Amino acid sequence: MPDLFEDPALVAMATSSNAAGTLAVTCTDQGLVTDLRFEVSDYAHGAAALAAEIVRLTQRSTLLARARRREILADLGLADVLLDRLGLPDRATVAAELERLDAPAADAAPHRWVQAL
Repeated sequence: MPDLFEDPALVAMATSSNAAGTLAVTCTDQGLVTDLRFEVSDYAHGAAALAAEIVRLTQRSTLLARARRREILADLGLADVLLDRLGLPDRATVAAELERLDAPAADAAPHRWVQAL
Protein backbone atom coordinates (compact mmCIF):
# COMPACT_ATOMS: atom_id res chain seq x y z
CA MET A 1 0.00 0.00 0.00
CA PRO A 2 1.45 3.43 -0.90
CA ASP A 3 2.39 5.85 1.84
CA LEU A 4 -0.54 8.31 1.93
CA PHE A 5 1.56 10.96 3.65
CA GLU A 6 4.72 10.83 1.54
CA ASP A 7 3.47 10.38 -2.01
CA PRO A 8 2.65 13.84 -3.43
CA ALA A 9 0.28 12.26 -5.95
CA LEU A 10 -1.90 11.14 -3.04
CA VAL A 11 -2.13 14.49 -1.28
CA ALA A 12 -5.72 15.65 -1.57
CA MET A 13 -5.85 19.35 -2.40
CA ALA A 14 -8.28 21.55 -4.31
CA THR A 15 -8.43 25.13 -5.51
CA SER A 16 -11.49 27.35 -5.72
CA SER A 17 -11.71 30.85 -7.14
CA ASN A 18 -14.27 33.61 -7.24
CA ALA A 19 -16.36 34.26 -10.35
CA ALA A 20 -14.03 36.99 -11.56
CA GLY A 21 -10.98 34.78 -11.11
CA THR A 22 -9.24 37.43 -9.03
CA LEU A 23 -9.21 35.43 -5.78
CA ALA A 24 -8.11 31.79 -5.43
CA VAL A 25 -7.69 29.56 -2.37
CA THR A 26 -6.02 26.14 -2.32
CA CYS A 27 -6.66 23.83 0.65
CA THR A 28 -5.91 20.31 1.80
CA ASP A 29 -8.65 17.91 2.83
CA GLN A 30 -7.95 18.95 6.42
CA GLY A 31 -8.76 22.60 5.67
CA LEU A 32 -5.16 23.81 5.66
CA VAL A 33 -4.76 26.74 3.29
CA THR A 34 -1.67 26.08 1.18
CA ASP A 35 -2.05 28.93 -1.30
CA LEU A 36 -3.96 32.19 -1.30
CA ARG A 37 -3.85 34.57 -4.24
CA PHE A 38 -5.79 37.74 -4.84
CA GLU A 39 -5.48 40.87 -6.88
CA VAL A 40 -5.22 44.37 -5.44
CA SER A 41 -8.63 45.17 -6.92
CA ASP A 42 -10.21 42.82 -4.37
CA TYR A 43 -9.37 45.35 -1.65
CA ALA A 44 -11.93 47.72 -3.16
CA HIS A 45 -14.80 45.63 -1.77
CA GLY A 46 -13.64 46.15 1.81
CA ALA A 47 -11.86 43.94 4.32
CA ALA A 48 -15.02 42.23 5.59
CA ALA A 49 -16.17 41.25 2.09
CA LEU A 50 -12.70 40.02 1.19
CA ALA A 51 -12.46 37.96 4.40
CA ALA A 52 -15.93 36.48 3.87
CA GLU A 53 -15.04 35.45 0.32
CA ILE A 54 -11.77 33.89 1.49
CA VAL A 55 -13.66 31.88 4.13
CA ARG A 56 -16.25 30.75 1.56
CA LEU A 57 -13.57 29.68 -0.92
CA THR A 58 -11.67 27.91 1.87
CA GLN A 59 -14.79 25.91 2.76
CA ARG A 60 -15.38 25.12 -0.91
CA SER A 61 -11.78 24.02 -1.51
CA THR A 62 -11.76 21.88 1.63
CA LEU A 63 -14.98 20.16 0.54
CA LEU A 64 -13.55 19.41 -2.90
CA ALA A 65 -10.28 18.15 -1.39
CA ARG A 66 -12.21 15.88 0.98
CA ALA A 67 -14.10 14.49 -2.03
CA ARG A 68 -10.76 13.95 -3.76
CA ARG A 69 -9.47 12.12 -0.64
CA ARG A 70 -12.52 9.85 -0.83
CA GLU A 71 -11.73 9.07 -4.49
CA ILE A 72 -8.08 8.29 -3.65
CA LEU A 73 -9.02 5.96 -0.81
CA ALA A 74 -11.77 4.30 -2.85
CA ASP A 75 -9.27 3.65 -5.64
CA LEU A 76 -7.02 2.01 -3.06
CA GLY A 77 -9.85 -0.34 -2.14
CA LEU A 78 -11.45 1.15 0.97
CA ALA A 79 -15.11 0.22 1.28
CA ASP A 80 -17.80 2.91 1.08
CA VAL A 81 -18.89 2.17 4.64
CA LEU A 82 -15.39 3.06 5.89
CA LEU A 83 -15.26 6.19 3.76
CA ASP A 84 -18.59 7.22 5.23
CA ARG A 85 -17.31 6.57 8.76
CA LEU A 86 -14.32 8.81 7.98
CA GLY A 87 -16.81 11.55 7.16
CA LEU A 88 -15.62 11.93 3.58
CA PRO A 89 -18.39 13.33 1.38
CA ASP A 90 -19.97 11.36 -1.44
CA ARG A 91 -21.00 12.96 -4.74
CA ALA A 92 -24.52 13.82 -3.57
CA THR A 93 -23.21 15.54 -0.45
CA VAL A 94 -20.63 17.46 -2.46
CA ALA A 95 -23.28 18.64 -4.94
CA ALA A 96 -25.60 19.81 -2.16
CA GLU A 97 -22.82 21.60 -0.28
CA LEU A 98 -21.50 23.29 -3.42
CA GLU A 99 -24.99 24.52 -4.19
CA ARG A 100 -25.24 25.95 -0.66
CA LEU A 101 -21.78 27.54 -0.76
CA ASP A 102 -22.21 29.00 -4.24
CA ALA A 103 -25.71 30.40 -3.64
CA PRO A 104 -25.80 34.14 -3.19
CA ALA A 105 -26.59 35.18 0.37
CA ALA A 106 -30.23 36.18 0.76
CA ASP A 107 -29.26 39.26 2.75
CA ALA A 108 -26.46 40.33 0.40
CA ALA A 109 -27.32 43.65 -1.12
CA PRO A 110 -26.16 44.26 -4.67
CA HIS A 111 -22.99 46.32 -4.87
CA ARG A 112 -23.36 49.78 -6.29
CA TRP A 113 -20.32 51.28 -7.88
CA VAL A 114 -22.01 54.51 -8.97
CA GLN A 115 -23.70 56.78 -6.48
CA ALA A 116 -26.85 58.61 -7.55
CA LEU A 117 -26.69 62.39 -7.48
